Amino acid sequence: MSNNKNLTKRLNLVKQLILLEEFEQVNIQLIILQKMSDNSIFNELIADIENKAFSDCISKIDQFLQARENLIIYEDAEIEALKIEIKRLEIEVSSISDEIAEVEKVIHDFSNRHNKELGELLTKLLQYRKDQLEIEKDEDENKQQEYDEAKYDYEQFNKQFEATKAEKVFELTEDETLELKKRYRKATKLCHPDIVADELKEQADAVFKELKEAYEQNNLVRVTEILTMLERGDMFILKSDSINEKAKLKSEALNLHSKFNTLTKTLNDLIKTETYQTIISIQDWNEYFINTKQILIEELNHWEKR
Repeated sequence: MSNNKNLTKRLNLVKQLILLEEFEQVNIQLIILQKMSDNSIFNELIADIENKAFSDCISKIDQFLQARENLIIYEDAEIEALKIEIKRLEIEVSSISDEIAEVEKVIHDFSNRHNKELGELLTKLLQYRKDQLEIEKDEDENKQQEYDEAKYDYEQFNKQFEATKAEKVFELTEDETLELKKRYRKATKLCHPDIVADELKEQADAVFKELKEAYEQNNLVRVTEILTMLERGDMFILKSDSINEKAKLKSEALNLHSKFNTLTKTLNDLIKTETYQTIISIQDWNEYFINTKQILIEELNHWEKR
């Protein structure tokens, strides 16, 4: 772009020098222009000066500058169109990321409640099963694999259960839950790592990670603080506002298209998982946990009577 500006400036200078009849300086400038570009027009201009066809020379300069101006206007319009397309893709990438986060949060919320209400009962049942199989494997070597699996299930669940107990999750009203979702989505549009300028990606990653953790914990206060921080200052510049070169804009548009397609597949795969399908099939979580808890208590009583 800077080279185009220099060409325009020098051609305007050549035109002014001709009008001032500074022909020696004209030839110097034309030689410089030949080195800057391999355009054949500069050879024609030199020939016009040598033949003293000054009006032809000025006419060719004007035509060349007009054509270049039209090209710049076209390129500017194309760049603007690419920026608009990238802006749209940035919104789509951010929005589908929000949908993924929402599905993950449903799974996370259900898992937390599952462990909170049923975790202790399940831990005891898994331990009973493990202990029973430990006795049986000593009498029947064919039980070894079954025991190993029971031991693994117990240890993994107990580890997960203890981690969940340590995690703090805030209780929200229905209105607060809706406000949390609204503010989270608004904040992601300002700091999503996939849509900010490359040099800010690492910083955006850190902010986005904290934002997502606060969202999963129902921490409306922290989500609000992060949103306020993002809205108050120009922390992150979007790629659509930081790139001005057409080639880079085209490359970024392709990159965002690819990212959107990848995220779409991730969302579809997540929705199809057995875990999520089971969760959304439960119409009333309260009823589900009451009934499941009763079943587990009865099963636990059965083990304790053995």
